[in-house]
Amino acid sequence: MSKQAFKGGIDLHQDTALHLRGIDNYKQVENIQPKKVYIPVQQHIGKPAEVIVSVGEKVFMGQPIAKMDDGLGADVHASISGRIIGIEEIDQGQGDEMTCVIIENDFREQPRVVHHETIEELTPEIIVERVEKAGVVGLGGATFPSHVKLNPKEEIHTCIFNGAECEPLLMADAALMATQGEKLINGCILVLKAVEAKEGIIAIEDDKQEAIEVMRELCQDIPKLSVVEVPSVYPQGSTEMLFKTIIGEEAPADGSTRDLGYLIINVATTVAVYEAIDPGIPLSHRICSVVGDVMEQKNVYFPIGTSIEDMIAFCGGFDGKPSKIITGGFMMGKTVDTMAASLTKSANGLIVINEIHDEDSTPSPCILCARCVEVCPIGLLPHQLEKSYLKENWDRLEKLYVDSCINCGCCTYICPARRHLAEHIVAGQQIIKERQA
Repeated sequence: MSKQAFKGGIDLHQDTALHLRGIDNYKQVENIQPKKVYIPVQQHIGKPAEVIVSVGEKVFMGQPIAKMDDGLGADVHASISGRIIGIEEIDQGQGDEMTCVIIENDFREQPRVVHHETIEELTPEIIVERVEKAGVVGLGGATFPSHVKLNPKEEIHTCIFNGAECEPLLMADAALMATQGEKLINGCILVLKAVEAKEGIIAIEDDKQEAIEVMRELCQDIPKLSVVEVPSVYPQGSTEMLFKTIIGEEAPADGSTRDLGYLIINVATTVAVYEAIDPGIPLSHRICSVVGDVMEQKNVYFPIGTSIEDMIAFCGGFDGKPSKIITGGFMMGKTVDTMAASLTKSANGLIVINEIHDEDSTPSPCILCARCVEVCPIGLLPHQLEKSYLKENWDRLEKLYVDSCINCGCCTYICPARRHLAEHIVAGQQIIKERQA
């Protein structure tokens, strides 16, 4: 069964304006083994974890190296085995430094398997506890601690497993579903058990037919799990849009889909939940799509803390003189200004754009074409929001529902005047939050 897309959005898979090619064989995933990793102690929403190891200490893969005491956050683990050679503040590419634990690889990365229970033997409390100890966070980009998400106050009847990888060029989740489908299925069953839900829906974009076929075959004998195709329109993977596409309802503007009994969780996160239980290993690796202007575009399975420099070298280096390096997606990712920055739990993509493909982004005056209004999936007025922000009209900014913006970037992408709409709207959101505090 295929679903009708929400209004607005952009079909970026067919948009030649990107000028970038994608991965030819997304099911092929290569492993990188860097000589060193630089692991930040904050890779999650919340405060940084506290370092619990020291320079010179030997660590095994999966060993806790930074722990949370109280508050929102997640533990951080060694992604390789070896010796700690430094604990330093390292620039992460957006003008901010982060404490990083530097480990020199001894290439003996055998994870220590801890648990052997069957799924039937596990209680919701045990699942949540194991997920917390494993440092699992949302791998779709939000990095919200998963143990909190799997312990909701609301009553959940349906889980939606988000495989709608709508950012252009990224194929990390598609590769995961096509090659590790059994892990995903077991992860789905664990999530359903943790929140005591009766039904699970795996949502996959309709342009990823190989992944759909694999998951449908695996779901055949599991009545409570089903696969739904959703249109490959950006930003289909956002919680709000996916919920609207599948359920046909708006997510609560002042609440969460959980208020209606629906929990939405990314498929890569779901696999990490399974691995936290069986074989019982922490989150230390993930798949990243390295795409754009590199010599060899690949899906790479990397240890957390791999540097951007090492990852690009693993893909044959730059194709042309680089102009921009983006971690995450083309639309919602972050531009980094140093190759020393680390790839973290949130890094589902690494995109390189060279000087030839990097278009001029110098803005010109708004021409009132309203194309930004047409593509806004929330139904906002982006050009008016930007105008209110630039004029510092905070009351009008609130009245135009600036807090409803999901920062998908559709408005900026489509604007013929190259206005920095999303950037200004998000800045306006922050000001409104500060005024309301």
